[in-house]
Amino acid sequence: MKVAVIGATGAVGREMTRILEERRFPVDVFLPLASARSAGRTVRFAEAEHEVRELTVDALAGVDVAFVSAGAAASRAFLPDVVMAHGTVCIDNSSAFRMDPGCPLSIPEVNPEALEGWPRPGIIAVPNCTTITAMLPIGPLHRAAGLRRLVLSSYQAVSGAGQKGTRELAEQIDKLHGQVESLARPDHAALPQGELFAKPIAFNVVAKIGEFEDDGFTGEEAKMMAEPKKILSLPDLDVLATSVRVPVVTGHAVSILAEFARPIDVAEARAVLSAAPGVTLMDDPAADVFPSPLDAAGRDDAYVGRIRQVPGRADALALFSCADNLRKGAALDAVQIAERLFPAGGDR
Repeated sequence: MKVAVIGATGAVGREMTRILEERRFPVDVFLPLASARSAGRTVRFAEAEHEVRELTVDALAGVDVAFVSAGAAASRAFLPDVVMAHGTVCIDNSSAFRMDPGCPLSIPEVNPEALEGWPRPGIIAVPNCTTITAMLPIGPLHRAAGLRRLVLSSYQAVSGAGQKGTRELAEQIDKLHGQVESLARPDHAALPQGELFAKPIAFNVVAKIGEFEDDGFTGEEAKMMAEPKKILSLPDLDVLATSVRVPVVTGHAVSILAEFARPIDVAEARAVLSAAPGVTLMDDPAADVFPSPLDAAGRDDAYVGRIRQVPGRADALALFSCADNLRKGAALDAVQIAERLFPAGGDR
């Protein structure tokens, strides 16, 4: 198989490359692609250095499957032409095609049925990293008790904004070194300002991810409210979301309030989640066991705990889920989709 990684020099592209190698995905020819400014650099795969080529439609000739993490604008500009010209299966990590009714939106552990009839030439979308973090536990609970309503509050790592986000956090922490106590009464005009986040991110949280839309929600919140409906095939699902950037390097966390069609208690929820693929249960309050982003960093599963019954509601639960936003929230989900499409590396 000829396999391309588009956006190979970015954070998610590098993680895709590592995971393809770790999981021994059947790659006969490896093709890293990126923008013109990254062309000529090298990436390592299968104990060899591979030169990065500039992304063009012609560069993908003969490619069976392309893993794409180049941003929504590049995906819209290139992928339809790549599919038309070369019959490539494109697994896209951007938001460009997630809500396109002709494109599957898949978390293989949650809605594998979205991939029925594939592989064939076309685009498959990877959900938003925060959506994946929430859907891994909510999917099996929905199958057990019938989901009716979701309220999601996210705590999202700076790496979700790419390598620049991580650098911005590190630079601001460095600038505030030795001044932490002064933050109780800060000189607001002297606080470090970055290019990516609307407010200082070091020692702070920022309740704005994406641009504000006309209804007051941000672009990130709009994704979190739309995507679960498609993944769970619940077009009328009531979803409310608030997304917040936090000074964490890797790992998104989501606080979830879920209402169901029938009563479901904490014990049943724990039993369901302990058997759910892609979920590691960390829920033992008596032993002080609960998940955090660092528990999930570098790992494949969503780590889920803090499961509580909503007071006075037998049909509602609160829970907390954490997942590595670069790994399961992006790169790993894409590779797992490909593993289902090409289980032995066979022809399309």
